[in-house]
Amino acid sequence: MDDNKVLTLASNERIPLNPSMRLIFEISHLKTATPATVSRAGILFLNSSDLGWGPMVQSWIDSREVQSERANLTILFDKYVPPCLETLKNRFKKITPVTDTSHVQMLCNLLECLLTPANTPPDCPKELYELYFAFACVWAFGAQTFQDQMVDYRVEFTKWWNTEFKTVKFPSSGTVFDYYIESDAGKKNPQTAQIAEGENAKKDDKLPKFESWTKKIPSFNMEPGTPLQAVLVDTTETVRVRYFMDMLMARGRPVMLVGNSGCGKTVLMNNKLHTLDTDHFVVANVPFNFYTNSEMLQTVLEKPLEKKAGKTYGPPGNKKLIYFI
Repeated sequence: MDDNKVLTLASNERIPLNPSMRLIFEISHLKTATPATVSRAGILFLNSSDLGWGPMVQSWIDSREVQSERANLTILFDKYVPPCLETLKNRFKKITPVTDTSHVQMLCNLLECLLTPANTPPDCPKELYELYFAFACVWAFGAQTFQDQMVDYRVEFTKWWNTEFKTVKFPSSGTVFDYYIESDAGKKNPQTAQIAEGENAKKDDKLPKFESWTKKIPSFNMEPGTPLQAVLVDTTETVRVRYFMDMLMARGRPVMLVGNSGCGKTVLMNNKLHTLDTDHFVVANVPFNFYTNSEMLQTVLEKPLEKKAGKTYGPPGNKKLIYFI
């Protein structure tokens, strides 16, 4: 970018900017920036530890429509989030580095999916909000824990959670990751999620209860002639991963599966993509290998597109195109 607001790309292509146009680059560091670039740009440095997660949470809470829900959420964030973030830094190992802001953002995304009018009507008790909040917290902060050669950090997380937070009680067997909230259970079964004893105990029969993920595993029926490599036998792990994938993707929230080689990430994603409505989505597989070059990649990316108008290309009709790389 020179003084005349002409952007020069690596290909020597020059793009003049209009007076009303501005460029904003969101970068993590300036290690590869030249002095000319730095001298012509205004630098705004935001330190995540100084800014914190508070403004993001407050902005999200303000977007909620029900006044009682906003008040309950403010109390619950202050109660659960600081201990979770502090303990994760010092006590548990995560399979991949995750920033504090990302943990809190995932919590907001899960709450957005769980706190629906069907699950939490406007006149519902505050205990119901805390039930869903605790479930979302467990997965927002504990989903990145894993089992290494020495320690199962999911078990350690369960022990810490049950000791630290006693208002919402998970079933004693297994870990806190072995259960989900059955939304209709409160209407059908009197055995509900346990709330701390006292005046809240009378409201237990109105609350949903925790159920084991094993109850969501569908029966397996293999059709004759199906190749073995195309068969997916559901387990507790695949069921709960798909549960969160379906819930988050329905709201347009991003999902990333992280795990060791061969644990089933590609199989799960392929299975999800094959179940999408073909009237609204087009899926294009983009294979990568040692011999893939830029020309081959360009050809693969352009193949499912059609010309719309001028230089504009897009998927057929009004469909959304998904590239699976």
